[in-house]
Amino acid sequence: MTERAVHQVTAALDSTERPTYKRGPRLLRDAHAGTLVEAFVVIGILTILVTRAYLYATGFPQIGGATLHIAHALWGGLGMVAALVIVFSFLGDLPRIVAVVAGGIGFGLFLDEVGKFVTQTNDYFFQPAVAIMYVVIVALLLLNRWLNDVRPPTTAESVVNAASTAADGLIHGLTESRRAEAQRQLRRAAADGVDPTAIACVEDMLSRCEPRSAGRVDAVLARLRGPLPSGLDGTRALWTAAIALALFSTAGVVNAVATLQEDLAGDTGTDITTIGQMCGSVVAFTLSWIAIVNLRNGKIWPLRLLRAAALVTILLTEVFNFVAEEFGALINVGVGLTALAVFSRHIMLRERREHSVEYSNDDPRESVSSAQAT
Repeated sequence: MTERAVHQVTAALDSTERPTYKRGPRLLRDAHAGTLVEAFVVIGILTILVTRAYLYATGFPQIGGATLHIAHALWGGLGMVAALVIVFSFLGDLPRIVAVVAGGIGFGLFLDEVGKFVTQTNDYFFQPAVAIMYVVIVALLLLNRWLNDVRPPTTAESVVNAASTAADGLIHGLTESRRAEAQRQLRRAAADGVDPTAIACVEDMLSRCEPRSAGRVDAVLARLRGPLPSGLDGTRALWTAAIALALFSTAGVVNAVATLQEDLAGDTGTDITTIGQMCGSVVAFTLSWIAIVNLRNGKIWPLRLLRAAALVTILLTEVFNFVAEEFGALINVGVGLTALAVFSRHIMLRERREHSVEYSNDDPRESVSSAQAT
């Protein structure tokens, strides 16, 4: 019965008698790709930090003896190859999670030795190497967000993701959260005009999946995909993040100006790193303090200014900070990322309230019916 249901889904999707279903793109996005890529990057970052700490604590040992030097970039390449082989060879969620872990560790080990790849002397301690790592990681995260957030899921992606969940659930069972997610995808596809036969076939597969309790891996994935802590919604969190970002940007301006004065007084020339730090800090300083002055006016544009200041700090200023301070700039990155999460959360809530008010004003009958229902 299962094989027949799968064939029915395939036939329904391939049928030419579906006037309301538009052919989707050849490249279909996985609904969980964004979370998996972010987990991959986070594991890579942790691997870099652990590797550097271990090498520093042990005096930078080398494997290979007096003749050979087996760099850990080779182990990183092996980890990434293992991740690809696992994804190519096995189906299901567990192999993908194993591949993310193996690939993330391999990515971190490989990226940690970028200094050897960009210098003629194979200098592992090349100071701008940490900034290069940071740029690569930020570019990867931005690409991931662009791929997954630039447009909503297509009808084909909704159906295929739901069918993939059902197929895995037939063998391993489904948690309530995965079942609910697949059903939401099917409702979205049905609203967009997908052939009801295809929807019914996938629903039939979902109904045959045995329920499964959530394990540790499911709990971790649910936490990664879940909403931000509700504590970020409060006014105190907003003001704390705004003041912290403003103070950090102010300190950055003062430090950059002092360094620039020392360079000019010592006739050593102006360092491009100092200029980059100063430019980014000045922009973030200006945006954050203008936003703080106008934060009580109840409008959304101060929040957007604060988010822009956080983005400038993360994407511009910290690149030059990593060149100058290497891993010492991680504290500033943490402040910028936390502030960005708070500002983005408040912007989302403010936009949601504004849309709700506009909808109520456009349809008074809906407001009345909602009040009566309440």
